[in-house]
Amino acid sequence: MEIPNQKLGNWSPCPYARRARIDNKISIIFADDHNFIESINHAKKLLESKEVVVICFDHLVNSADYVQQFVKNINKILMKEDFVVLEDHPDIPESINGVCMNFQECGLLLMQQLSKLQEASSQLRSKGYYDTWTTRDLDNVVTWRQN
Repeated sequence: MEIPNQKLGNWSPCPYARRARIDNKISIIFADDHNFIESINHAKKLLESKEVVVICFDHLVNSADYVQQFVKNINKILMKEDFVVLEDHPDIPESINGVCMNFQECGLLLMQQLSKLQEASSQLRSKGYYDTWTTRDLDNVVTWRQN
C-alpha cells in the first residue's frame, strides 16, 4: 500500500500508510469470529494514541455480506462519535483504475477518527490523488462518509 503506482497517477494506494507506519501510528489487532464489537471498543481506546487500528479477521468465517452489513450498521453509531470503520474483504474486490486495493490475505476492518480521515481525504483531493478515480469509486470509498 506504500508503493507509488503509475495507474494511480504515481500515488501509492494509501499515501499516508508509510508515514503512519514509520511513526508507529498503526495498531493491529485480531478479532474473534463474529465478535467485532469487542474489537471496535478496544480500537476506540487505541485511537487515543494511534491514527488507524486494523482489525484482522478470518474472511472464511465472516462472509462478505455479513461484514458489509455489520459495517453499515456500526457506522450509523460510530460516525456520531467521530469514528468510522472501512471494510476490506477478499470477496469484495476493490479496484481503482485497474489497481487492486484489497489486502486479500484476510479480512480487515480499518477504524479511524472520522474527522481526521475527512481532513486527510480533503488534502488528497486538493493534491490530485483522486484524479484517476471514477465517480463510482469516489462514491463507494469517499463520498458516502461525507453525508
